Amino acid sequence: METEKYNKEWFKNRAFKSLRKINDGIWDFSDSLLLYTNLGSGIYEQLQEADTPYFNLVTKPEHEYLKEISKNIADILPKNFEYIDLGPGTEHKEQFLFDELKKQGKVFNYIPVDISDYFLDVAETNAIKQDIKVKRIKTSFEELAKILGKPTIPRFVSIGLTFSNYNPDEVMILLKGITGENGFVFINTQMRNRVDMVALQKVYQEDALHLADEKIQFIGLDPLTDITPRFADDGFKVWGTIINSNDKLQEIGINTGDKLLVFQSLRYTKELLQDALKNEDYIIFDMNSSFIASVIKT
Repeated sequence: METEKYNKEWFKNRAFKSLRKINDGIWDFSDSLLLYTNLGSGIYEQLQEADTPYFNLVTKPEHEYLKEISKNIADILPKNFEYIDLGPGTEHKEQFLFDELKKQGKVFNYIPVDISDYFLDVAETNAIKQDIKVKRIKTSFEELAKILGKPTIPRFVSIGLTFSNYNPDEVMILLKGITGENGFVFINTQMRNRVDMVALQKVYQEDALHLADEKIQFIGLDPLTDITPRFADDGFKVWGTIINSNDKLQEIGINTGDKLLVFQSLRYTKELLQDALKNEDYIIFDMNSSFIASVIKT
């Protein structure tokens, strides 16, 4: 049933449903889930290989930062909880926290969540090797709260840097729905005034542009001939302009010449992050890194 659900037709339906009008001739097609299909996942993995510009600007400093703050996070968490890892990936960022939690004798069930069997296999194998109890769940983040039901013990829901792929108000509603009451949400963000934004923009412009090729195909467009080469603004939001629309897009109101926001990886300042979290009960971890993470109490 899972295999049938997350087939190409499922992705196509989700892609069309995800299109939202921002303004006249401008459409939001930034749905993060649609990036991490077979093609997008492979490109994302390549970006994070050692000595790539992305690795040096993002992956390496993020790992160093997570190692530095892992004790602070473990200190906050209760003796017994569920660790829900949204989009675990292949970098094993969770390992820094695993190590600290074990040092503190805290007990947790590890629940990696993804629509990719490959990423779930990697996360599950790594945890089992350490005698950590694992319950993998293959689902979209939007469906997870219903699958999990109400919490019986506190939940720690980690989305990490993937937080940057979403508009903050929308993703906080989603995350708090998964966490339930008396839980914890972990987010991580990179500060635009603490990283070489020109170099990082170049990475998104040159290396990450084909990340969205497969999701563009889901709405019936050829990524080479039906949309302009994607460009990254200084946000980073990645855009393309439709050269050839199609009947299904035109039914929605999307025409030739319209702009699509195909994905985003937002960079904040500390002030912008605090403003985004102003209605939350949160703890912020500023270690003078290019990253600032937060744990939000629900």
